[in-house]
Amino acid sequence: MMVPLAVLGFISLSAQADELDTLQFKAGISAQHDSNVFRLSDTANAQSVIGTPSRSDTAAITTVGVLLNKPYSLQRFELDIHADDYRYQRFSSLNFTALSYVAAWRWSLTPALHGNLTTNQREFVDNSSDLQNRGEVNRRTERASLFDAEYEVDGAFRVLGGFFDNTLRNSQPLTFDGDSSVKGAEVGVRYVFPSSASLAYRFKKGSGDYPDRVASSFFASSFKDTEHEVRLDWPITGKTALQARVSHFNRAHEDLAARDFSGMTGELNATWEATGKTRVTFGLSRELGSYQTGDASYYQGYQFFIAPTWKPTEKTAVRLRYDHGVRDYKGPLPGFAATNRQDTLDLASLAFEWQLIRAVKMTVSVQQDKRKSTEAGLDYKNNGVNLGVEASF
Repeated sequence: MMVPLAVLGFISLSAQADELDTLQFKAGISAQHDSNVFRLSDTANAQSVIGTPSRSDTAAITTVGVLLNKPYSLQRFELDIHADDYRYQRFSSLNFTALSYVAAWRWSLTPALHGNLTTNQREFVDNSSDLQNRGEVNRRTERASLFDAEYEVDGAFRVLGGFFDNTLRNSQPLTFDGDSSVKGAEVGVRYVFPSSASLAYRFKKGSGDYPDRVASSFFASSFKDTEHEVRLDWPITGKTALQARVSHFNRAHEDLAARDFSGMTGELNATWEATGKTRVTFGLSRELGSYQTGDASYYQGYQFFIAPTWKPTEKTAVRLRYDHGVRDYKGPLPGFAATNRQDTLDLASLAFEWQLIRAVKMTVSVQQDKRKSTEAGLDYKNNGVNLGVEASF
């Protein structure tokens, strides 16, 4: 199966449509080539780490899926489910099947009382995670469920509330961020302006645990999350829109206070329809997350991206994206010296799309992702190529 794909230049087939009908099916096959599958540093001895001097490989990916979008009276039901089967040419131990889905019930009891019941799962290869055992790949599964409600008190003010359940699982047992599970509730208010812009405040409280960890002087087993969030959605003009979020997040570990961390997080995203053929999306975010080693308990940093799209014709598009981020690692345990580790991450991609017919699209893309770190052995660089045909019916 891999030989003809390689000869054809990694032609891929997956599914997509111009318009979402009530029910759609998708199926396809794709191929993806990476020059550094395990994201090894240039200083690493590939032969001793992965058993071969070659770091590259090509994966054939078979995709099948179903999409549903069905309104019924005041309700709307949505489903997007697909399975991606990965088969590697050289490193067959990496073969796996990923199941991802998004299911939603956009419910409404009255026009003034409405909300969402949603659940989603995403399985993917997490190339950015650090593993204690080098020369392995981590497959991550993220699940999130939410039930929320919004009641329109009058024409502008709304009352918000909801419950959430989020889990994170890793295929590798020795990851520095670790598996986690969080359940909690949120309450808030939202104000909608005559221009359709809105400003909302939410208070979130969660209770979580690290299911694979036993409380000790090194690891915490449970935690409490508290977050105050303000969100702005602003359609500035017909061609420009802005979304902004700022919050203060606090995680307190009940059995190991040295792992506690808190700080500001947020994001700013904007879309600009520059011309009828050109669109630019850009964003800036402040991140904060768990990362548990002896010399660090969390990381903080920022990310920036810009993604212009140019459509020279109705059937073609050129997409460019560049991401840049910096992470600093903080919070050493007692008895450990603070780390000075700082990572700089860059990702650049260029894609060309051609709509052959209404439901069939070809894609050719190249990308490069790299990390520079002040800690020895954590640098890496990877070049990727993907050629594809996408279809739906």
